Amino acid sequence: MNYLMIDTPVDLGFLYKYMKEIRRVSDIFREHGKISLSIHCENPEIIRATSEEVRERPSDNPLKDYSTARPPWQEELAINEVGVMAGYTGCPVNLLHLSSQRAVDAGKDVLLRYQHVDFLLEGTLHHLGLSTEMGLDRRAKVNPPIRDREDVEYLWQSVLDGTIQTIVSDHACITEDIKKGDLWTSLPGFGGTSLMFPILITEGYHKRDLPLQRIAELTSANPAIHHNLFPKKGAIMVGSDADLAIVDINQEKEVTLDNLFTAQDFSPEEGMKLKGWAETTILKGKVIFHKGEILGKPGDGEFVKRPVKLHYAV
Repeated sequence: MNYLMIDTPVDLGFLYKYMKEIRRVSDIFREHGKISLSIHCENPEIIRATSEEVRERPSDNPLKDYSTARPPWQEELAINEVGVMAGYTGCPVNLLHLSSQRAVDAGKDVLLRYQHVDFLLEGTLHHLGLSTEMGLDRRAKVNPPIRDREDVEYLWQSVLDGTIQTIVSDHACITEDIKKGDLWTSLPGFGGTSLMFPILITEGYHKRDLPLQRIAELTSANPAIHHNLFPKKGAIMVGSDADLAIVDINQEKEVTLDNLFTAQDFSPEEGMKLKGWAETTILKGKVIFHKGEILGKPGDGEFVKRPVKLHYAV
């Protein structure tokens, strides 16, 4: 696997070799659970060309411009490329943070076309909770971009019908002084873990009848299963870690920096009124958060290793 560790531009040829190696190693460790490849599906060559076009004719909506500069069709193209190579190599693939109808439809197409391959389709909080019509500034810049309301609604439908199998925060805590710059030079990403339940319960459960059990599956059970952490994580059963969040599904709060418990000094969701905030958090049976007070101490957490014997000779 030495060639996987060198500083080499990642073109499709390199990705093909990588996927073949992941499949080979995955077969060796099959008894310990799958090893999969997580891929951010965008096409940098297309983005360079489309970004030049948008920068020549900017509008007064920065997030709309950024979405146009990284269009959904290049997501679709990247997913199709990955899908074909996964179909040939048999490499299990996680298609990360799908942001648009085109991306989801491409994911569904490769699932149908290559049924022998283990694909995972992932959604994110910010693509479900934000849209270009909300008047947000460049601080909500993220890759793939925030999309139009039409795409957001399609993502929700894909959550409801089971197409999207996991939902994550894609948390990337960052401060203003680090994110600094204009739309094109500022760093992408922002934090959002604290809003996992408020967004899913408000937008999913209250507005779209997404069952609470389904929220638990999307955010806990399914990620644990797909990443070989189940049943230590993602379950309430004898032998599992007693990790629990007790949530008041009707409690409504306005999003402020104070109730996000983050080092980040801004939030694109600031000012939104959301229901479904955690009242109590329990880690391995120990209460570490209760009614706005952090009770946990450094060292309470534990790094959980995937059940793979990495010393195995390959």
